[in-house]
Amino acid sequence: MQMQIFNLFPLTVIKDKISMENKEREILVNEIQKMKQINLDKKISSYAWTGDINGHEFLFSSDLFKNLSSKISNVIVEYLKNLEINVSYLDIYYQRSWATYTENEQSINFHTHSQSNISFAYYLLKPKNSGGIIFKSNELQNEIAKNIFTSSKLEKSLINKANAYNSDRSMFDLEQDSIIVFPSKTPHATSPNKSGLPRISISGDISIMLKESKGFEHLMPNYSNWTKF
Repeated sequence: MQMQIFNLFPLTVIKDKISMENKEREILVNEIQKMKQINLDKKISSYAWTGDINGHEFLFSSDLFKNLSSKISNVIVEYLKNLEINVSYLDIYYQRSWATYTENEQSINFHTHSQSNISFAYYLLKPKNSGGIIFKSNELQNEIAKNIFTSSKLEKSLINKANAYNSDRSMFDLEQDSIIVFPSKTPHATSPNKSGLPRISISGDISIMLKESKGFEHLMPNYSNWTKF
């Protein structure tokens, strides 16, 4: 009998493309550049500028971004359907939306978005060699001995090569107009921009809640039934 390999408990990340006319792209890029200019810091930083921590965390409330947000909504719905989630039971909200402006040699450290359910990144401006998004797992299901899959073991040839079975991270170097969708709890970072040109992405956090929570225990009940104090 031929040996079989079963990959259990996958992390599902979806990549898609969103078409955009050059005129619309130019308008959105200019708008993001104006936002960044407001928070201009003359100190050179190794970290990208992110609108969510600089007072620009509700990008999709602007009419300029309505067309893009509508297209992203369609991708999010397809992501949920691929997880076999019945979207007719849900109300889906953009909780936050913001731009990220990454200049040469800048990057973003590993982090999670623990306050939301789903996150995404859309690449509005993506020069070649401007860096990708990296996902990391904090629990290696195949770790048969503690730290056996660390980079030092690879350097010492205990591990022949890194692959999907023994790596704790994967990198996606996406092209312009690509969007990537993933669970918000997934640790992620970006690799440094090596292009010499700015990379601009638009990110967002999405919250889902039940339209009717009767009979359900764990998913968030609809906020229309909440009581403020």
